Amino acid sequence: MPNSRRQPNIFATVLGSMLSYALLTQAAPSTIRRDTSSGAPYQGGATYTGPSGDPAPIAQIFPNYTSQYNTATGAVDFHTSQGLVYRSITDGGADITTLVTFELSTQYSSNWCQIAFTLEDAASWATGSLQAQLFTSLAPATTDASSWPSGNLRDQDLGSIDIVVGGEASFEAGSGPAAASDGFFPCSLIAGQVYGGEIVPQGDAVETSWPAGEDGIKIVVY
Repeated sequence: MPNSRRQPNIFATVLGSMLSYALLTQAAPSTIRRDTSSGAPYQGGATYTGPSGDPAPIAQIFPNYTSQYNTATGAVDFHTSQGLVYRSITDGGADITTLVTFELSTQYSSNWCQIAFTLEDAASWATGSLQAQLFTSLAPATTDASSWPSGNLRDQDLGSIDIVVGGEASFEAGSGPAAASDGFFPCSLIAGQVYGGEIVPQGDAVETSWPAGEDGIKIVVY
């Protein structure tokens, strides 16, 4: 379970972190993903103190879909069982990033949310630089693709994380407008909507893997 908000090792600021501005209407085949959001996207910029006191988390929300993207070919392996962030000096630029799709129920509209990234499952591991970057996506992945133009639709740079094997990643905030100083945000900002994001390798060599829906990126509800 992620640490309390008083600890620095919070995968902070991705209010949209993996959260994007686009609504995913369905996981149906599509050649080009388009922004289908029916409302104004959350732009961030506010500083939230989070819940008062030190409440215990009441829920962990994992991505609805975890997909892998090949930066060399533009291919998308949709709805995989494994998150993977990979880069090697011998891969010829064929980095692997992870695309995630979150949907937060309206039942949490009155709660506080927080983004966290952990490698606590026995099947999770990481080697190399132990670093990654976080971006929003203009729209979540919806289907397998063998090449562009589907792609990853990378958007805002939200910051970088220092991955902790067996624990929770620490976060260095980026300059994107969806950033928040402490990782907390009112769940009402995204409740009832679906957002996409991307985890990207950082450094010359890194490999990080986790079982999708069991570890890795998550939204913690308080």
